[in-house]
Amino acid sequence: MNIIQSPSPLTADNGAPRFYDLREVAQILKCSVRTVRRLLADGRLGYSQERKGGVIRVSAQDIADYYEASRIGPAVSHRSRSRRRQPARAAA
Repeated sequence: MNIIQSPSPLTADNGAPRFYDLREVAQILKCSVRTVRRLLADGRLGYSQERKGGVIRVSAQDIADYYEASRIGPAVSHRSRSRRRQPARAAA
């Protein structure tokens, strides 16, 4: 049974920055690898690549920066609704 764990902290155990491959980034962002590639091509998500055509790696800091840049406003709590919907009334 596969268990998806929450993303690890921004740094690895040895203090070096943590890097993810495209599949891992897609799991973290809850989207497809194709969407991750689109974000990279648009420049909305930063990445590292040693040489052209080489392996693409995305740092944990790049993911955090993407989350911060894509935020529209403060997080909204569903409990903030003061009034619940009323049930429909029967036709008279």
